[in-house]
Amino acid sequence: MNAHPIKLAEIARVAELLGPLCDEDDALFHDMMEAESDLFAIVSRLHAQIARDEEMLTGIAERVVNLAERKRRIAERVIATKAAVGQFLRAAGLTKIELPEASYSVRDGKPKLEIVDPAAVPPEFQRMKPEPDKTKINEAFENVEALPNWLIRDLPKDVVTARKK
Repeated sequence: MNAHPIKLAEIARVAELLGPLCDEDDALFHDMMEAESDLFAIVSRLHAQIARDEEMLTGIAERVVNLAERKRRIAERVIATKAAVGQFLRAAGLTKIELPEASYSVRDGKPKLEIVDPAAVPPEFQRMKPEPDKTKINEAFENVEALPNWLIRDLPKDVVTARKK
């Protein structure tokens, strides 16, 4: 959510005016900002929005878990129902049936290999996925001016921390 530019400018103007009056007394500056600006009301409204959004995210996460379980059960039901169609076709001695909505056919399947211990699979049957080691990259290039062509440095962003009471 972008803060309104006029309110930001107003808060910055008040802070600029009050700063010299407070003579580096942080507590006084804090109290004067509270009294002379809408800063605390604005941050309270923004906090309320964050709280509502976090509640929605929690609800959505719970809903996703419930929907994933439901999706799994429905997918299993589809597989079981297709197997039932195959059993009926086999019982009737048919390999295919045409319906107005769909055609179903049944054929002999192939045996499926299943890996029961992935750690025991020999290296020649393994796929290796190369992946950048971000920790090493950050350590190696943290204070380097000229970066290689495969690396860029983002501009620093403010870190805003909220501690709930």
